[in-house]
Formats: sequence, C-alpha cells, structure tokens
Amino acid sequence: MLRTILAVNLTVVAWGQSQTAPAFEVATIKPSPQFINWSGIQTPGGGRFEASHATLKAMVAYAYDVREFYVAGGPGWAGSDRFEIVAKTDAKADANATPAQMRVMLQSLLTERFKLALHRETKEATVYQLVVSKGGPKLQEAGGDPGFIRFLGRGQIDGQRIPMTGLANYLQTLLGEVVVDKTALTASYNFKLAWTPDEGQAGRPGAGAGLGNPAEESGPSIFTALQEQLGLKLEGTKGPVETVVIDHAEKPSEN
Repeated sequence: MLRTILAVNLTVVAWGQSQTAPAFEVATIKPSPQFINWSGIQTPGGGRFEASHATLKAMVAYAYDVREFYVAGGPGWAGSDRFEIVAKTDAKADANATPAQMRVMLQSLLTERFKLALHRETKEATVYQLVVSKGGPKLQEAGGDPGFIRFLGRGQIDGQRIPMTGLANYLQTLLGEVVVDKTALTASYNFKLAWTPDEGQAGRPGAGAGLGNPAEESGPSIFTALQEQLGLKLEGTKGPVETVVIDHAEKPSEN
C-alpha cells in the first residue's frame, strides 16, 4: 500500500500573483437543520461555494476530487453530521475561479475550520468494466441534450438520454466501487432498469425506499438485470484505487 502525506501549506503558482494556496474571504458554517431532505454541493460562480446538508466526508470528497466511498477514517460524526456552508471571495482575480481552483479554496477552508489533517493511500480494490454482452445492447438510442436518471422506486430507475459514461457513474455510486465505461457506445439512450437491491446497497440512489412499487424480493441482482434488460455486463477486476484517509478533524464553531 502506497501512502502519500498531504502538506497543509499548499502552494499554487498559477493563481494570480500569489504563491500560497487561495482561500475564501468569508465563510459561514452552521449545523444543518434536521428537516432538510436535500443534499448537495455547488459552485454557482463569482467565487462562491455552497454546501447544503453535506457531511464532512462529502466535502472532503469534493475538495480532493475522489468519490465519497473512497474517503476513509476520521471521527464517526464526519459521515453523519451535516452542515450548511456558504463561502465566497471578494478578490476580482478569484471571481472567475475554475472548479480546480475552487477545490483548493475548499481544502484551505476545511483545514482551517475543521482542523482537517489527511493523507492519500493507493490500494488494490475491485474495479468494474461496463461492457456489451455477447447478444448486443438492448437500448433505445435517443437524441437531444443530456437527460437524467429518475428513481421510480426501490430498485427501479428510468434513464432518459443517458450516455454510457452517465450509466457507469450511476453504477459506481450504487455499488460503491469504481466502474469504467468500456462499451464503445457513443450515443445517448433511453432505458428502464429494475433489480432487487442487496443489503450493501441500502440507502444508495435507487436502492432505498421510494415512490412507486418496490422491486420484487425474488427479482434479479443489478448484475443480472443489466445483462437481461440492457444487454450490458459488469466485469470485475482488481486495480489500484486512490483513497483519502482522514487522520484528524474537529467540529467547527458556528459563525
């Protein structure tokens, strides 16, 4: 296992005239109200960062550009307590910050306010390749702008104008493992998929309770459903995966 220690004092050369890591001018952090049922992180522009009902692990994942299921360690509350954050910078040079630059700003904010310390590790993990089954794909090609994946209920999704990279990303979140698109299918597609989630998928998108009729408990697994209903297959291999491990974190004071 390869371990890389992350330095707290970051330097960024291509950021205006400064040689030190950029940081937000002001930031407010508050515990999230219990009644909020939406969670998200966004950068609406103008050097502004917003997180709603987000856990520390979710923000670490965004800041260091990894999937949340590859953020490990830390205190128990790092994956359960949720926060509301609004941060922005007044500097004109930062008003049109790129996503990469906003991530560096968030890294600085988490280090300062959450006393965050972490390191990266590369380990062997399961990596799935999404490929076309021998019988060929069973997908309806669709034109138009990129669409959406809608959850119809437990173990049921409806995809509209979805490229295979989009489906691979959804499966990656569902399975908690890396999924890479190797189908060579370049169009967007409409499809419906129904399966019986296993216990390990509980609470993941499309796997938990939802509106509509629940999937039959005797129905196919996600692997079988992909083959039978979409003509696709997940092939598992082992490969290197980068993880971020939280060594230390403290709850921030409100302001």
